[in-house]
Amino acid sequence: MFTAFSGYNEGLYINLGDKGHPALKEQGVRQAIAYATDRESLVNDLLLGRTGVAATYWDNTPFVDPSIEPYPYDPAKANELLDAAGWTDSNGDGTRDKDGVELVLKYGTTTREIRKEIQAVFQQQLLEVGIGTELINAENFFDGYAEGGPAATGDLDIFEYSTVTQYPDPHVSEWYCDQIPTDEAPDGSNWQAVCDTDLEALFAQESSQVDAAAREATFHEISKLIFDQAYFIGIYWDPDIWAINSRLTNVKVSARPRSTTSLNGTSNNKIIK
Repeated sequence: MFTAFSGYNEGLYINLGDKGHPALKEQGVRQAIAYATDRESLVNDLLLGRTGVAATYWDNTPFVDPSIEPYPYDPAKANELLDAAGWTDSNGDGTRDKDGVELVLKYGTTTREIRKEIQAVFQQQLLEVGIGTELINAENFFDGYAEGGPAATGDLDIFEYSTVTQYPDPHVSEWYCDQIPTDEAPDGSNWQAVCDTDLEALFAQESSQVDAAAREATFHEISKLIFDQAYFIGIYWDPDIWAINSRLTNVKVSARPRSTTSLNGTSNNKIIK
């Protein structure tokens, strides 16, 4: 049995758009979601320990600041952050509220069974710190803005799926301000509606750099900013898992982002009979 990194990282995207829950515009609330969800136990229990907890959008690539570690499971820290942000359970109904707004989030994803199971686990864990969730599984989850997709149109507060990095350059358009979809520009890919001027400046910087080391250092700043702001909360690496007969030797298993997994060096592969 072999595990090969596929480039896909499952994670939670936070909707910062006008239709998103107002609490999500606060960094502390976004970080609280990360601290409140036990992703390590999820990987061990639901995924049989076959993979690892994702920390960033581009895990297992040179574009990630190597000092970044996933947010630990720390409900006490989550409660502390929510209290500091002014979200408290003033009416005793089990969910926090502020200025008359209940902290109940629309949490959407596809109809894939593993994602439904993750939703159920996270729903329970989030409620333990006073964050309610409405679970949504949409057949048209990946439809774009013009087609009425729930993520693209901003109808979800948090949404889950996995995307894959590109190489040698990572995909970055999902974070550009001008990629937030609108009626006038429905093809935009920034479904989370993040528009961060510091992030934009870093993207402008890396796009003009020709020195590979300098550009990689800029991407480290980018990955750290996205992580610290909790714009994306990694859940797990979604690898390719190969079961190969022990008679096959001299095989190196790898995966290709946005392509297919391959057996490298096939001319040297041998079948032992």
